[in-house]
Amino acid sequence: MVSLQNEVICSICLGFFSNPISLSCEHIFCSDCMRKWLLESEYLKLTCPLCRKAISEIPWMEWEVGLLTICFEQHSFLLEQSLSVRDVFRRFQKHMTLDAVTANSSLVLSDDLRQVRCGKIRHNATEDTQRFTYMACVLGTPCFSSGRHYWEVEVEEGRDWALGVCKASVDRRRKSGFSSEQGFWVISMKAGTILFSSTPETSISASPRLRRVGIFLDVEMEEIKFFDVINDALIYKCSDFFWEPLRPLFCAELPGEEDDGGLLSICL
Repeated sequence: MVSLQNEVICSICLGFFSNPISLSCEHIFCSDCMRKWLLESEYLKLTCPLCRKAISEIPWMEWEVGLLTICFEQHSFLLEQSLSVRDVFRRFQKHMTLDAVTANSSLVLSDDLRQVRCGKIRHNATEDTQRFTYMACVLGTPCFSSGRHYWEVEVEEGRDWALGVCKASVDRRRKSGFSSEQGFWVISMKAGTILFSSTPETSISASPRLRRVGIFLDVEMEEIKFFDVINDALIYKCSDFFWEPLRPLFCAELPGEEDDGGLLSICL
């Protein structure tokens, strides 16, 4: 079950918010922590402790945040039972489509660019440096260089797939495999086993009947989380990647002898 604690914890003192203030960049801190930060800061202008964006003024405490903090302290168990993954992260959900220019020539994309599967016939076989040459992958759009972002992907049960993010500059002529060292942060379904793209791969304890994957990316905190949306559970959390523009990544199963590969669908 996903904890709501991070939503009411100050990232400076790591305690519950005390007289919280929300900056123009939407990051929230205790008023005393922010005051100390400003006094000790080496910058000549007011900046956010997390994203370093300039702020024009320090706003008054927002009663909504204070109320949320009090509710969490008094009723944290009830909150965790009543709020689902989607409830917590829906405000960060992005409109996303597939970037056809980057698609491997074996992939078949829907007209609305929200579904992809791997076919048996190669399309657009002309070499293009933007296209994945060997792996059955396609990137999503937009590209993320700041902020928090959430999206969901429906997968077919019993099929192999890979989902996550990669550096915008990743080598698209790579012949096989995903590695965080090479700029890929993905989870993969392989023969009923879920793996994370570490070196060596990390086996993840999650339902092999996974049907809908939620992905939450926090660029400033350099963190990505994967969720089993239907079972409302955290699958895996990673926070060891280097900052640069990131792209959503979709990798479809190769087709079998009698059928095409599994379908991946970006959910609304």
